Order: sequence, then structure tokens, then C-alpha cells
Amino acid sequence: MMKRAAQWLVPAAVALVAVTGCGGSSGGTGQNTANNGVGGPASNGQTITLRISWWGDQTRANLTQQVIDLYEKSHPNIKIQPEFTGYSGYQQKLTTEAAGNNLPDVMQMNYGPMISQFSSQGLLDDLKPYIDSKQIDVSKIDPQLLGTGVINGQQLGIPLAENALAVLYNPDLLQKAGLSDPKPDWTWDDFIQMAETVHQKLGIWGARTLDYTFTPEYYIRQHGQHLFSQDQKALGYDDQTLADYWQINLKLIRDGAAPTIDKIQQIQGLEQEPLAQQKAAFDLRWSNQLTALSNNGKLPLKLAPLPGPDADKGMYLKPSMFFSISKTSQHKAEAADFINFFINNLDAAKILKTERGVPVSSDIREQLKSSLSPLDQETFDYIDYVSKHSSPIDPDSPPNYSQISQTLKDVDQKVLFGKETPEQGAKEFRSKAESLLK
Repeated sequence: MMKRAAQWLVPAAVALVAVTGCGGSSGGTGQNTANNGVGGPASNGQTITLRISWWGDQTRANLTQQVIDLYEKSHPNIKIQPEFTGYSGYQQKLTTEAAGNNLPDVMQMNYGPMISQFSSQGLLDDLKPYIDSKQIDVSKIDPQLLGTGVINGQQLGIPLAENALAVLYNPDLLQKAGLSDPKPDWTWDDFIQMAETVHQKLGIWGARTLDYTFTPEYYIRQHGQHLFSQDQKALGYDDQTLADYWQINLKLIRDGAAPTIDKIQQIQGLEQEPLAQQKAAFDLRWSNQLTALSNNGKLPLKLAPLPGPDADKGMYLKPSMFFSISKTSQHKAEAADFINFFINNLDAAKILKTERGVPVSSDIREQLKSSLSPLDQETFDYIDYVSKHSSPIDPDSPPNYSQISQTLKDVDQKVLFGKETPEQGAKEFRSKAESLLK
């Protein structure tokens, strides 16, 4: 069974050192080595094509492409082929490519189910040799953050940024409804009451329907339990806890304060989310999604911690995503050099800002402080708050978490469509999930 270091991530200590010159350099070693060896990228004039794959919306695609253009300017012999899609189809796309022995050179991975799946199949390259050779410079990265990319003793992912769960909200809509901004110690009862007031006063949804992919885990954690047992052979919580979570969602839907599940299924991309459309005042999301949901700052969105009580038990910091190199890549040195550029180059950081999360390099963070937009400052401040009001992230998900997550999605829909009671749903999920864990 895979084990991964899972410690509390303290952003003030999270770091990757900026490259010399902080902008023009690639951050690579500059050594002339074989394309698939450890060391700097090849510089013999041969044109090399690197495939870089990631998920995200159009905002992320545009910003990532700008960084790619910047990299190509200083690496004229490297041509990058960008490949991006929405999150919902991304993992399946990579799975299909893996079956055809055609994975991209560099792949964006998430903490948990995705990197667990591809590492368990032996599809990711160990990046430690590139770290040891200084081609990927991690001299100032916090060891605990770096350790989240370690599986079975191998460094299979390099963190790109860090983020946290957050309630994204529109203070203007709250004010119109006669409400103040949520306080740090607010509760689920406060959340429900505020969402229902927005609905009653403004005729819009108060909140977006809670997302099954992360909200149940937070709710379970804040009640002093965990999604999985310590040995990951069973679920680690009482069924009533999950049933109580579903009752919150159902109340919001029944009262008209949140959209029904069929409305949610029609959403195609963040730009269509109720919060982005000003059709809801609240949405529980990852903090790095503030940029996209605010339409790059055109909406005055803010961040608040998730409702309590005992929010500190539920909240945690995490790597927002990793870059990994496929084991079959023929251009591993160049792939490693691109990763180093992506996380250490100041000009790249000025482009990316907080779209993927707060930059992992402490040098970059320090140099960006004077030029932060109000939106980015909001994200920086929020991550600093969570660092002081959170608990350690749970260990790595089990290898077959993708199947378990799909099971939770299926049961979540049954409950929210009214085909099962929350108690029946909790019992069904336990039965199916634990059969997958054994």
C-alpha cells in the first residue's frame, strides 16, 4: 500500500528558490546531455517537442500558454505542444493515453486520486535524480510540502502551488440582502440562514449546491473523524456524519437556496457557475479558483473559511497540483527543465500569480508582494490565515480512490434526487466503498 508524507503545510516556509536573474533564465543547468538523461536540456540545435498536459478553464489555459511562450523564447530548440481539457475528462484522457503508451512528457497531477492511480501503475518517473543534480531546484521548498509528492520513497510530483478549501462569496450581494460578511467563527446554521436570506431577499440562489468531491471530507474531518481508516482498509467515520452532511444540502435545495442537482449537471466550466453569474452569493471551492470565478477580478469576490463549529479540525493546506514526468518520456531532461522554469522563474510567476494557488517559492512570494493585485492579496492573506487555523492534511488516498469517488458521486446524486434518504445513501456508500478497499 502506498504511503505518502502528509504533514501540516506552513506557507510561510513553503519555498522554491528563484533562478539567477529572476526572469530571463530557464533555471536549468545548461549542460548538454542526452534528451532522456539527467542534466540540462539538449542544446545541439535539434528541435525537440515537449507535450505538456493540464486541466483547467480558459483562464488557466491562457496564462499557461503565456508561460510556455516565455519559455520557448529562451529555448529556441524546444517546441511545446500544449494539451488541456476540463477536469471532468482529464483523468480519463490520460488513462486512454497510458493504454496506448502515449502519455505526455509533463502531466499535471492532483494530490490524491490522480497521482495515486498513475503511480500505482508505474507510469511516473522518479524526479529525485533531477533534484539531486539541481536541475529542479528545491533548495528552499518546505520538506513537508515536497513530501506530498513522494510515494513509496520516490518523488513522483513537484508541487506547483498551494491552496485551501474556502467559501468564495460576493459581499455586494450580501449587502443588498442586508447581511454582513461571514465571520471566521461562523457555523453551518449561519451559512444556511444567510443563504436562505439571500434567496428570499434577492430572488437568486443563496449558495451553490455543495460539491461531493471535497465537502463531505471536510465535514467528516471537522467532526473529528476521517474519510478513511488509518490503514485505509475501511471508512473512518460514522454513517450518521455523512447523512447529516447530506441533510444540509437537501435543506438548501428544498428551500430554493441552492440549485437542484440537474441544474448543476448542466454547468460546463467555472464561468457558468452560479457565483460567477451572480446567481448565488456563496460557493465552496478551492482558494485558487478565486481568479476564475471572479472573472479575473471583475466581480468583487472574497474568501472565508468553511463553516464550523471546529472548522480548524476540517481545514487543511494542500499542494494545489503537481507536475509529473511520464516514465516513457523521451525528453526527461527537457521536461525537468520546464518544471524548474515554471516554479522558479519570476516572470512566469508574474503571469501565473495565484491562478493555480499561492506560489511555492518563498523568494517568488517575497518579490511578488509589492505588485499583488487586491485579488491576489486576498488569496495570500487567506492562505496565511488557514496556516494558523487548520489541521494536518489526511494521508494519500488509496490506489483505487477513483472508483470510490465515482461511487460517492453516484450515491450523492441518488440522495439529492430524492431516490434514497441520507441514511440509506450513507449505508450504500459504506458497503460499496469498503468492498473496494479490501
